Amino acid sequence: MNILINAIGFQTAWWALVAGVAYGFEVPALIYSLVLASVHLFYAPHARQDLRLAAWALAMGIAIDSVLQYAGVMHFQGLAILGLSPFWLWMLWVLFALTLNASMAFLKTKPLALSALAGLVFGPLSYYAGAELGAASWDGPKFPWLPLGLAWMFAMPILVFLSKKLVNPMRGFS
Repeated sequence: MNILINAIGFQTAWWALVAGVAYGFEVPALIYSLVLASVHLFYAPHARQDLRLAAWALAMGIAIDSVLQYAGVMHFQGLAILGLSPFWLWMLWVLFALTLNASMAFLKTKPLALSALAGLVFGPLSYYAGAELGAASWDGPKFPWLPLGLAWMFAMPILVFLSKKLVNPMRGFS
């Protein structure tokens, strides 16, 4: 999988999903994202492992974003079921996971502390951008940098660790 195509694909999906929910095109954005994920899996050298990683990321993302929503840290717009985070966020977690063995695979060669730092900084920035574009909101006058940063400070290295272990299954989880 070409890393540039993977990176551009993720970015176009991010914009499509965020703008889609903000401007009433959520379903076409979800379809686009599903097609993009399917194309990635079709061409990926480790498609089965990518799919497993995406499933882990999906479960983690639903848990994190649903807790953030339930706790009142963030309020997400969009289609959802059972009070869980909306589907567009689910797709973002899946698509993000699909970057970890492609355009963001370099993180697997770095200390997990770097992934934690990247999560601490860039996780909240992504939520902030999505909120500014109308896909989410928060209560109060200040953006909740700390809870979002802490969530991503733990989520990012876990996902990078899983991406290393799932692509190199012979190394195990020791």
